[in-house]
Amino acid sequence: MSYFNHAFKKAFLATGPTQAGVTITNPLGGVFGPATTDEGYLTSVGLPTYALNQLSATTATTATTDGYIGWFSPSTNLSVTPSGCCNLYLAGSAIYSNDKIGPLAGGYQETNKSKMINPKYVSRFYAVDPCAPQNNVIHVGSTYWTAGGGVLLINNAIGGVNTLYAVSATNVVAKPVTTSGSGKGLEINYDTTAGGKISNGSIVILNPGKGYVAGDTVTVPYASGLPGNAVLTISPSGVTTAHTQTGCGITTECCKEFLCGETYSLRVDVKGSPAMRFLNHNAYATIDAYTGCCPDGAIAPTPVDSTGVFIAWANGLITNPIVAPFLQIVVQTELGDLLYAPGTSATFLALNGAITWDNYVSPGHTANACAGLIINGAYVDTKFGDCSFQISDFYEKEPVKLYASEVDLNGDPCTFDSLCTVTECEGLQANGLGETVVRELALSESYRQNFLATDIRIREITQGNQLVTSINRNALYYRYILQHNVPRNYNPSGTFDSDQYLLEIYSLTVLTAFYDDTFAWLDNCATCDIDEIYTCSTSCTVPIAFPTLPVYNPYNTVSCWGV
Repeated sequence: MSYFNHAFKKAFLATGPTQAGVTITNPLGGVFGPATTDEGYLTSVGLPTYALNQLSATTATTATTDGYIGWFSPSTNLSVTPSGCCNLYLAGSAIYSNDKIGPLAGGYQETNKSKMINPKYVSRFYAVDPCAPQNNVIHVGSTYWTAGGGVLLINNAIGGVNTLYAVSATNVVAKPVTTSGSGKGLEINYDTTAGGKISNGSIVILNPGKGYVAGDTVTVPYASGLPGNAVLTISPSGVTTAHTQTGCGITTECCKEFLCGETYSLRVDVKGSPAMRFLNHNAYATIDAYTGCCPDGAIAPTPVDSTGVFIAWANGLITNPIVAPFLQIVVQTELGDLLYAPGTSATFLALNGAITWDNYVSPGHTANACAGLIINGAYVDTKFGDCSFQISDFYEKEPVKLYASEVDLNGDPCTFDSLCTVTECEGLQANGLGETVVRELALSESYRQNFLATDIRIREITQGNQLVTSINRNALYYRYILQHNVPRNYNPSGTFDSDQYLLEIYSLTVLTAFYDDTFAWLDNCATCDIDEIYTCSTSCTVPIAFPTLPVYNPYNTVSCWGV
């Protein structure tokens, strides 16, 4: 029950796959069935609650893996399809594989049931979609995002002769040659047919380059490097638009000319919970880049290849112990090529046709061309496995927030011509984390007196290990929330009370049939609008690849109990 504005919470797992034609065994003899489910929701009628446990045991390697739920009639205790304004209760399969943990303590395989629900007393019913986390990505200088013209989409139809390419090849990396327009840096991979043609629709963009416009054409060279004859056309809606900074500074140039004999400074701030937990304050670093001596006999400073400045900044940032744990950096050169950090996997570099910036050989400065940085806010927190899991373990939810600016010798970004910094993707927090679900399930089970012991051996005895392993802590879960109340008079005072109950159903897939059945049942009787679905914010897709982050603490990647 609940007091004031709080609601008693009960969790149900509907994580099982769709099943059809499953025969349900009656413990007293005979059979029921067949049972059919839509994902983890029982759609068959006339089945007892223990059918949920048998469905769970049918598909799972253990009885803890797949959960099933269903609506049941209080008068018959058999499954029903919700209709009219009848009172029902929700039941879910047990998460424990053994009914007893000793000669006396038993009942662990009893199905999990809600209070009886009167649809007229349901105040809320809504669904919450899982949302993947989104990293904060910012750009400094001239990149596909700030300068614009990064290729996002190429027409499926391939022009030109399109012949004599490798036979039946896959994932061939190539750097097309611009035949119309002034774009540069585009890199792709493609598949070929048995006839040596590039397959229509097989083009994957590895590096969008910059400076392209819709309708530009490029020619794909042969694997040998010789000129090819397959012509690609950039889609009318297939390029990034230019994004400029608005902020402090006299001007905020995205294509800034860097001169020899000068030192340029970049400050990057990392803010948010990860940085605060790491340092007890926000992190920042100021990195200097010296452009080298001017040529002998030069009367005035001359422009240099700006790629070298950005490489110096990038190298300083990834070797700085304060901010390096939170950053992934890619340099986009004056010619639009992508450079990754030294130590990046050779496999990753080969798949993306890229090199590391310590292998970059400068061709010299290209007039009216500039380089840039793409900085990804990326952080992996310490995480222990199921064996040693504790409710009190911290798990990070907040993405880091990045701020960058060119500064003068005094660290001031607002008193001179500054370099532009533009955000491509705002950091967004994940929703539906398995880490959250396992804690909600533990709370729900504690109300049933099934406590998750902190002592590992006691946890094994009480089957708490099965509570933990019934949830994939690395997955994202859909949630369906139903809140109802049970009006009653509180004896002996006679005070009227309205206890609130909150049912949380977790699934790995959309429970369409469950949502539709429940909504139709409630819509006939509810007195308020209860149809709500909370979806995710618009996702931001970065058109370049970042290397997979290493796992910092892979101490215990499997359960102690082998389940």
